Amino acid sequence: MKKKNFLRITGVANVVSAVSLLLYWFLYAILLPLNEVPTNYHLLILDPSWLFVNVLGVIGFVLALIGILGLFFKQYNDLTWYGIVGFLITFVGQIFYNAGIYYETFIWPILAESDPSLITLATGPIYSNPVFFTMLMIAGSMYVVGFLIFAFSTYKTKSFSKWAILLLALGVVMFIPGFFPYVVRTIGIVVYAIGLIWVGYTLIAQKPTKKEEKEKEEKQE
Repeated sequence: MKKKNFLRITGVANVVSAVSLLLYWFLYAILLPLNEVPTNYHLLILDPSWLFVNVLGVIGFVLALIGILGLFFKQYNDLTWYGIVGFLITFVGQIFYNAGIYYETFIWPILAESDPSLITLATGPIYSNPVFFTMLMIAGSMYVVGFLIFAFSTYKTKSFSKWAILLLALGVVMFIPGFFPYVVRTIGIVVYAIGLIWVGYTLIAQKPTKKEEKEKEEKQE
């Protein structure tokens, strides 16, 4: 019973994460002055809507971190060794990625108000710093590579709909790296959100998978 309740909680986390991330991404484009990004990035960060919009992103990614625990614990007995390794890589990558989102949300406004040159994308000391840039790349790479490995193992266990897992994997690849065009990333986050809602519903409903139904029938025989 405790495990079922825990899985339901992670299912709710996945669904709320999806809604938060969609609101974050689309409100970012609607409420913030994106035209200032190329030359006056600090004006974007100092906009009154910056904190509200980005907090939605923080909430969404933190809940996604909780949500992936449900995917893991629902099937951990059936995962391959590389599936477990993939989960661990993903989990650590998500933590690093979330740290970056947190930093951007709460620290950037302080830096932008103090000295706008600090957060200039092209020539500022933050993004031109090789260590900072490398850590960003490591976080995104761990998130993507780890999730692809974990998703492949999850696909094989048949614990969730194969289409839901494919949507999640595709969404992670299209959105998380950050270097794809806006349209591609928009499609990516929508696809990712659909996948989150799908697996979230599966965890909330606690419906047995085809594999679990088959095992139950075999025991009855």
